[in-house]
Amino acid sequence: MSAPSVRAVVFDLDDTLFDCWTQCVGPAHREAAKAMVEAGARASVGEVLDARLALAGLEKDLDDAVAATFRSVQPVKVAEAGRRAFYDRDPGPITPFPFARDVLRRVHEVARVVLLSMGHPPTQRRKVEVLGLTDAFDDVLVDDVFGRRGKEEVLRGWLASTGLSPAEVLVVGDRPDAEIAAALRLGMQALRVRGGEFAARPTPPGVPESPDVRAVLAYLGLPADAPDAPAPDRDATSAPRPPPAPPAP
Repeated sequence: MSAPSVRAVVFDLDDTLFDCWTQCVGPAHREAAKAMVEAGARASVGEVLDARLALAGLEKDLDDAVAATFRSVQPVKVAEAGRRAFYDRDPGPITPFPFARDVLRRVHEVARVVLLSMGHPPTQRRKVEVLGLTDAFDDVLVDDVFGRRGKEEVLRGWLASTGLSPAEVLVVGDRPDAEIAAALRLGMQALRVRGGEFAARPTPPGVPESPDVRAVLAYLGLPADAPDAPAPDRDATSAPRPPPAPPAP
Protein backbone atom coordinates (compact mmCIF):
# COMPACT_ATOMS: atom_id res chain seq x y z
CA MET A 1 0.00 0.00 0.00
CA SER A 2 2.89 2.37 0.67
CA ALA A 3 4.42 4.52 -2.03
CA PRO A 4 7.93 5.33 -0.78
CA SER A 5 8.88 6.98 -4.08
CA VAL A 6 6.48 9.89 -3.55
CA ARG A 7 8.41 13.08 -2.84
CA ALA A 8 5.67 15.60 -3.59
CA VAL A 9 1.90 15.48 -3.19
CA VAL A 10 -0.19 17.89 -5.26
CA PHE A 11 -3.66 18.57 -3.85
CA ASP A 12 -6.61 20.02 -5.67
CA LEU A 13 -8.64 22.53 -3.61
CA ASP A 14 -12.35 22.60 -4.50
CA ASP A 15 -14.24 19.47 -3.37
CA THR A 16 -10.93 17.90 -2.30
CA LEU A 17 -9.94 19.95 0.75
CA PHE A 18 -13.32 21.60 1.33
CA ASP A 19 -16.92 21.12 0.27
CA CYS A 20 -17.03 23.64 -2.56
CA TRP A 21 -20.15 22.07 -4.07
CA THR A 22 -22.26 22.85 -1.02
CA GLN A 23 -20.59 26.03 0.22
CA CYS A 24 -19.73 27.94 -2.97
CA VAL A 25 -21.28 26.63 -6.17
CA GLY A 26 -24.93 27.47 -5.46
CA PRO A 27 -24.33 31.10 -4.44
CA ALA A 28 -21.89 31.56 -7.33
CA HIS A 29 -24.47 30.36 -9.86
CA ARG A 30 -27.08 32.75 -8.44
CA GLU A 31 -24.65 35.70 -8.63
CA ALA A 32 -23.75 34.69 -12.19
CA ALA A 33 -27.43 34.45 -13.19
CA LYS A 34 -28.09 37.93 -11.80
CA ALA A 35 -25.08 39.34 -13.67
CA MET A 36 -26.23 37.77 -16.95
CA VAL A 37 -29.70 39.30 -16.63
CA GLU A 38 -28.17 42.69 -15.87
CA ALA A 39 -25.95 42.30 -18.96
CA GLY A 40 -28.94 41.71 -21.23
CA ALA A 41 -30.15 38.11 -21.00
CA ARG A 42 -33.87 38.19 -21.82
CA ALA A 43 -35.05 36.09 -18.90
CA SER A 44 -35.59 36.26 -15.18
CA VAL A 45 -32.80 35.50 -12.72
CA GLY A 46 -34.63 32.31 -11.78
CA GLU A 47 -34.83 31.15 -15.40
CA VAL A 48 -31.14 31.81 -16.00
CA LEU A 49 -30.25 30.10 -12.72
CA ASP A 50 -32.27 27.02 -13.69
CA ALA A 51 -30.48 26.89 -17.05
CA ARG A 52 -27.07 27.17 -15.39
CA LEU A 53 -27.82 24.33 -12.98
CA ALA A 54 -29.23 22.15 -15.76
CA LEU A 55 -26.26 22.66 -18.09
CA ALA A 56 -23.45 22.70 -15.51
CA GLY A 57 -21.04 19.86 -16.17
CA LEU A 58 -22.61 19.10 -19.55
CA GLU A 59 -21.31 21.99 -21.63
CA LYS A 60 -17.64 22.77 -22.17
CA ASP A 61 -18.35 26.48 -21.75
CA LEU A 62 -21.34 26.86 -19.50
CA ASP A 63 -21.63 30.63 -19.81
CA ASP A 64 -21.62 30.58 -23.62
CA ALA A 65 -24.27 27.84 -23.60
CA VAL A 66 -26.53 29.70 -21.17
CA ALA A 67 -26.12 32.98 -23.04
CA ALA A 68 -27.16 31.24 -26.26
CA THR A 69 -30.28 29.87 -24.56
CA PHE A 70 -31.72 33.35 -23.99
CA ARG A 71 -31.93 35.85 -26.83
CA SER A 72 -29.92 38.99 -26.23
CA VAL A 73 -28.37 41.73 -28.34
CA GLN A 74 -24.87 40.98 -27.02
CA PRO A 75 -24.53 37.27 -26.14
CA VAL A 76 -20.74 37.53 -25.72
CA LYS A 77 -21.22 40.29 -23.13
CA VAL A 78 -23.85 38.21 -21.34
CA ALA A 79 -21.59 35.15 -21.24
CA GLU A 80 -18.61 37.12 -19.97
CA ALA A 81 -20.73 38.74 -17.25
CA GLY A 82 -21.77 35.32 -16.00
CA ARG A 83 -18.24 33.94 -16.18
CA ARG A 84 -16.76 36.89 -14.31
CA ALA A 85 -19.44 36.83 -11.59
CA PHE A 86 -19.06 33.09 -11.06
CA TYR A 87 -15.30 33.10 -10.63
CA ASP A 88 -14.41 36.61 -9.44
CA ARG A 89 -16.20 36.69 -6.11
CA ASP A 90 -15.81 36.64 -2.33
CA PRO A 91 -16.17 32.97 -1.30
CA GLY A 92 -17.67 33.93 2.06
CA PRO A 93 -17.24 32.05 5.36
CA ILE A 94 -16.14 28.66 4.03
CA THR A 95 -14.68 25.85 6.14
CA PRO A 96 -12.38 22.94 5.23
CA PHE A 97 -13.22 19.29 5.72
CA PRO A 98 -12.56 18.60 9.42
CA PHE A 99 -9.58 16.36 8.66
CA ALA A 100 -7.99 18.47 5.90
CA ARG A 101 -5.51 20.45 7.99
CA ASP A 102 -4.22 17.37 9.79
CA VAL A 103 -3.83 15.44 6.54
CA LEU A 104 -1.81 18.27 5.00
CA ARG A 105 0.35 18.57 8.12
CA ARG A 106 1.12 14.86 8.21
CA VAL A 107 1.85 14.64 4.50
CA HIS A 108 4.19 17.62 4.85
CA GLU A 109 6.29 15.61 7.29
CA VAL A 110 7.27 13.18 4.52
CA ALA A 111 6.81 15.06 1.24
CA ARG A 112 6.55 18.43 -0.45
CA VAL A 113 2.95 19.68 -0.36
CA VAL A 114 1.59 21.60 -3.34
CA LEU A 115 -1.79 23.17 -4.11
CA LEU A 116 -3.14 23.04 -7.68
CA SER A 117 -6.39 24.85 -8.44
CA MET A 118 -8.30 26.29 -11.37
CA GLY A 119 -10.15 29.60 -11.04
CA HIS A 120 -9.60 33.32 -10.63
CA PRO A 121 -6.28 33.60 -8.74
CA PRO A 122 -7.41 36.23 -6.19
CA THR A 123 -10.55 34.20 -5.44
CA GLN A 124 -8.67 30.93 -5.06
CA ARG A 125 -6.05 32.53 -2.81
CA ARG A 126 -8.81 34.09 -0.74
CA LYS A 127 -10.34 30.63 -0.32
CA VAL A 128 -7.02 29.31 0.97
CA GLU A 129 -6.79 32.22 3.42
CA VAL A 130 -10.35 31.82 4.74
CA LEU A 131 -9.89 28.05 5.06
CA GLY A 132 -6.85 28.64 7.27
CA LEU A 133 -4.53 26.77 4.90
CA THR A 134 -2.16 29.58 3.96
CA ASP A 135 0.87 27.95 5.60
CA ALA A 136 0.03 24.40 4.52
CA PHE A 137 1.68 24.46 1.09
CA ASP A 138 5.21 24.73 -0.25
CA ASP A 139 3.89 25.86 -3.62
CA VAL A 140 0.54 27.25 -4.80
CA LEU A 141 -0.32 26.77 -8.49
CA VAL A 142 -3.42 28.41 -9.97
CA ASP A 143 -4.64 27.84 -13.52
CA ASP A 144 -6.25 31.21 -14.30
CA VAL A 145 -9.74 30.58 -15.66
CA PHE A 146 -9.63 33.83 -17.66
CA GLY A 147 -6.45 32.84 -19.50
CA ARG A 148 -6.37 29.12 -19.04
CA ARG A 149 -3.24 27.13 -19.74
CA GLY A 150 -4.80 23.96 -18.39
CA LYS A 151 -3.72 21.99 -15.35
CA GLU A 152 -1.42 19.79 -17.41
CA GLU A 153 0.66 22.75 -18.56
CA VAL A 154 0.68 24.25 -15.07
CA LEU A 155 1.91 20.95 -13.64
CA ARG A 156 4.46 20.53 -16.41
CA GLY A 157 5.93 23.96 -15.73
CA TRP A 158 6.06 23.37 -11.99
CA LEU A 159 7.66 19.94 -12.44
CA ALA A 160 10.43 21.40 -14.60
CA SER A 161 11.32 23.80 -11.79
CA THR A 162 11.62 21.11 -9.10
CA GLY A 163 14.05 18.53 -10.41
CA LEU A 164 11.56 15.80 -9.52
CA SER A 165 10.64 13.00 -11.87
CA PRO A 166 6.94 12.59 -12.71
CA ALA A 167 6.83 9.21 -10.95
CA GLU A 168 7.81 10.90 -7.67
CA VAL A 169 4.67 13.07 -7.71
CA LEU A 170 1.23 12.07 -6.46
CA VAL A 171 -1.74 14.18 -7.60
CA VAL A 172 -4.87 14.07 -5.41
CA GLY A 173 -8.13 15.55 -6.66
CA ASP A 174 -11.80 15.05 -7.47
CA ARG A 175 -11.90 15.73 -11.21
CA PRO A 176 -10.98 12.78 -13.44
CA ASP A 177 -11.06 15.04 -16.52
CA ALA A 178 -8.76 17.72 -15.07
CA GLU A 179 -6.00 17.14 -12.49
CA ILE A 180 -6.30 13.33 -12.58
CA ALA A 181 -6.11 13.21 -16.38
CA ALA A 182 -3.21 15.69 -16.34
CA ALA A 183 -1.30 13.55 -13.84
CA LEU A 184 -1.75 10.42 -15.93
CA ARG A 185 -0.64 12.11 -19.14
CA LEU A 186 2.50 13.39 -17.39
CA GLY A 187 3.35 10.01 -15.87
CA MET A 188 2.52 11.00 -12.30
CA GLN A 189 0.72 8.94 -9.69
CA ALA A 190 -2.92 9.81 -9.04
CA LEU A 191 -5.53 9.35 -6.31
CA ARG A 192 -9.09 10.35 -7.07
CA VAL A 193 -11.30 11.77 -4.29
CA ARG A 194 -14.82 10.90 -5.43
CA GLY A 195 -17.29 13.46 -4.14
CA GLY A 196 -18.78 16.88 -4.77
CA GLU A 197 -19.87 18.36 -8.06
CA PHE A 198 -18.12 15.84 -10.29
CA ALA A 199 -18.75 12.66 -8.28
CA ALA A 200 -20.85 11.20 -11.10
CA ARG A 201 -17.91 11.09 -13.49
CA PRO A 202 -16.14 7.72 -13.67
CA THR A 203 -12.67 7.19 -12.27
CA PRO A 204 -10.10 6.25 -14.95
CA PRO A 205 -9.17 2.55 -14.97
CA GLY A 206 -6.25 1.75 -12.70
CA VAL A 207 -6.59 4.91 -10.61
CA PRO A 208 -7.40 4.29 -6.92
CA GLU A 209 -10.24 6.30 -5.47
CA SER A 210 -11.56 7.24 -2.04
CA PRO A 211 -14.53 9.16 -0.63
CA ASP A 212 -12.21 11.68 1.02
CA VAL A 213 -8.65 12.93 1.14
CA ARG A 214 -7.63 10.97 4.23
CA ALA A 215 -6.83 8.02 1.96
CA VAL A 216 -3.61 9.76 0.97
CA LEU A 217 -2.20 8.78 4.38
CA ALA A 218 -2.65 5.08 3.66
CA TYR A 219 -1.37 5.61 0.12
CA LEU A 220 1.87 6.99 1.57
CA GLY A 221 2.10 4.26 4.19
CA LEU A 222 1.27 6.59 7.08
CA PRO A 223 -0.97 5.43 9.94
CA ALA A 224 -4.63 6.35 9.66
CA ASP A 225 -5.77 9.36 11.68
CA ALA A 226 -9.00 7.64 12.78
CA PRO A 227 -10.45 4.10 12.81
CA ASP A 228 -12.95 5.04 10.07
CA ALA A 229 -10.42 6.73 7.78
CA PRO A 230 -10.74 5.31 4.25
CA ALA A 231 -7.95 3.59 2.35
CA PRO A 232 -7.51 3.94 -1.41
CA ASP A 233 -9.74 1.57 -3.34
CA ARG A 234 -7.42 0.20 -5.98
CA ASP A 235 -10.17 -1.86 -7.56
CA ALA A 236 -12.66 0.99 -7.85
CA THR A 237 -15.32 0.66 -10.50
CA SER A 238 -15.03 3.09 -13.39
CA ALA A 239 -18.80 3.16 -13.84
CA PRO A 240 -20.55 6.54 -13.69
CA ARG A 241 -22.77 7.41 -10.74
CA PRO A 242 -25.90 9.52 -10.51
CA PRO A 243 -25.07 13.25 -10.33
CA PRO A 244 -25.34 14.96 -6.94
CA ALA A 245 -28.39 17.02 -6.12
CA PRO A 246 -28.12 20.67 -7.25
CA PRO A 247 -26.60 22.95 -4.59
CA ALA A 248 -28.82 25.37 -2.72
CA PRO A 249 -28.62 28.73 -4.57
